[in-house]
Amino acid sequence: MLDSLYSGIGRLLGIEGISGIQWMLGNGLPPTLLAAILIGALFFAFWSYRRENVSQRKNLLVVLRLLGIFILLIVLLQPSVSLQHEEEGRSRVFIIVDRSKSMMIQDDGETSRWNKAITALTETTKGLLSKLGNRHEVELLTVGDQVNSSTTDTLADELPEAESSAIGLSLDSLREEDLTAVVLLSDMAWNAGDDPVNIAAKLGARGVRVFPVPIGQSNSPDAAILAVHLRDRIFPGEEILLKVQLNASPQLEGMSTLLSVTLDGNPIVQQPVVYKGGQQMLEIPIKGPELKGRIKLSLELEPLEQEVTETNNREDRFVTFIEQKVKVLYVEGAPRWEYRYLRTVLMRDPRLDVKFLMTEGDPDLADYSPEYIGSFPVLGETAADFDLVILGDVPSRYFTQQQMEWMVQQVNRLGGSLLMLGGSLHAPQTYGDSPIAPLLPVKIEGDSWEVIPNDVVISPTEEGLSGKIATLGVEQNLARKLWAQVSPLYDAPPVSAKPGASVLVTLGRKQVQGRPYPLVTWQRYGTGKSMFVGTELLWRLRKTVGRQHHEKFWSTTIQFMALSRLLGGSGRITLEVDGTRYASGESVRLHADVLDDYLEPVLADDYAVMVRKSDDSEFEPIELELRPALGSPGFFQGYYLPPSSGDYEIKAIGSDESQANIARFSVYEESIEMRRPEMRIDTAEQIASQSSGEVVPVEEIVSLAEKIEQRRPRYQREISIRVWDHPALYLLLLLVAGWEWWLRRRLRLV
Repeated sequence: MLDSLYSGIGRLLGIEGISGIQWMLGNGLPPTLLAAILIGALFFAFWSYRRENVSQRKNLLVVLRLLGIFILLIVLLQPSVSLQHEEEGRSRVFIIVDRSKSMMIQDDGETSRWNKAITALTETTKGLLSKLGNRHEVELLTVGDQVNSSTTDTLADELPEAESSAIGLSLDSLREEDLTAVVLLSDMAWNAGDDPVNIAAKLGARGVRVFPVPIGQSNSPDAAILAVHLRDRIFPGEEILLKVQLNASPQLEGMSTLLSVTLDGNPIVQQPVVYKGGQQMLEIPIKGPELKGRIKLSLELEPLEQEVTETNNREDRFVTFIEQKVKVLYVEGAPRWEYRYLRTVLMRDPRLDVKFLMTEGDPDLADYSPEYIGSFPVLGETAADFDLVILGDVPSRYFTQQQMEWMVQQVNRLGGSLLMLGGSLHAPQTYGDSPIAPLLPVKIEGDSWEVIPNDVVISPTEEGLSGKIATLGVEQNLARKLWAQVSPLYDAPPVSAKPGASVLVTLGRKQVQGRPYPLVTWQRYGTGKSMFVGTELLWRLRKTVGRQHHEKFWSTTIQFMALSRLLGGSGRITLEVDGTRYASGESVRLHADVLDDYLEPVLADDYAVMVRKSDDSEFEPIELELRPALGSPGFFQGYYLPPSSGDYEIKAIGSDESQANIARFSVYEESIEMRRPEMRIDTAEQIASQSSGEVVPVEEIVSLAEKIEQRRPRYQREISIRVWDHPALYLLLLLVAGWEWWLRRRLRLV
């Protein structure tokens, strides 16, 4: 019955598909109150004619008066009616055009990928836009590092200048849209945002087909330096191995070029290169020159004429040449296996100047062995010379209160490091109430070691694998396997990681207070570092997985712990940056550790440093204010956005300049877009497959007008009609009032 009523109202109003009617009052009165008013009006109409002797016309008069009152109520109450109905819309198609830098590549040496895309859309055989526009509602988008709406007029004026291609982001922006299909014109070389293949799968699940139109050559002739592997801290005269990863397209296979290596602009190596038509690794031994400080290392491939871009032929790195050997003091109790092997690693490292102290060893050893000392260093004489102190299984009672406080100050104020090696007799359990306890990255929970089940294996953390210590000199998956093969540990000291400490290696399923057991842990403390190794059986690495991995662990650990002081600067102020290489437009994070003349943290609202471009005398130095880091007295930090590419320096200002190091970094006008400029046909095929779409060659793009079906969606629309201000209503009121007046006059009631 309602359907018939809705249909009749629809025919009356000329609206098809009415599915619902809703009444509303403009002044907010509820319908129940309106009904009450109408009933009241009815009684009023009857009451007003109760004494009139006109029974034959009384009903008609009552009806007219009631009708008049009703019309007045409509005007006063301002009712409106809302009609819900369905409309059939046009199918929607989105066209996305990639405007990243790689679209400027001219694969044929004449026409860029961008121009090919524009031509396909607007000109070739009337263009795709006009063809689709006849059957669909078409919307045009461009994508680089962000997604923008566009038109044919604005598209012609745009240039592909984006530094990245987030085509996954462009597809993801359509997930909530009601659409039929997406056409993607791109070289498919995405390098930012979500994987477009995954997003295409989500669109496909909604019945939205994606049609990739790949533009460019999948094997554009190009060679590139993909990566440079080199320690960034080198000792003068040290022989280093420079590993360079190259990539060359198949067209360049067999062709020759030169790889030039320069230090501080001075050539040191020219290495002939024969391209293999794919990825290849070069190993170039370099004798470390007698240089000091932070020096720029540059590598450049001589470009071939056939290459589509030369942007990826150069790579720059900063290398720090250490001016002196790292001084290490190793204090051990009784000789043990870990001491034996660690001593060998320390003695073999030409970068180290090591002294040993055996508290329970042969007392004559110090007299006959120059690397051994007879007692702990005297405060104020030689103690401050050490960059790293290693504490083995030595009881805390061996040290005086003053000596332990010195070790704390050595780390906290002077930028040194302390490494404690767990031992079942004394370390760390005897240090729970000592001045050294706050220095350690672990909290000592008891006095005796705990037994470990045999099925618990050693496991590196993700944080550990992101660095060099826990990787053992191999790739991450292999490192996990090597650690798991180490013979089970019998027991472990009762410790838990402190908040903020970095846990590098854990004991598998063993938990402490709901967290993995911290087998290898470190933290920053003041201006230096501290580390704890919770076992005396790491030497089993040699037995189970190889001597080289055990030695790699310790050599990397010693370098990580000891070099911070040497690289920390020339005095009480340490300036640092998070990295040495930044892309144009990337913010640089700056740090400053500031101590006063008494080696106490400086408490201030800010700390000023100067940033200048070191290779451009015309660049005006900029003074920056670093803000205090919460909870770290004397530690300041801030951000700087370099305005252009080049080499930069961070210096302290005024009287602080002589007490601080100079931090350096470089900014490059590099584009990840141009690292791999070839068109990715595999990405296009995966996008099409996941969304039930189809890869369409750019030459056949007009055929998409027939491939994309018309899917007319139905939309719920709402039409609001204001009843109270319709002219017919006022005309009816006039007629009713006039009729009643005329009738009353005929009946002599007026």
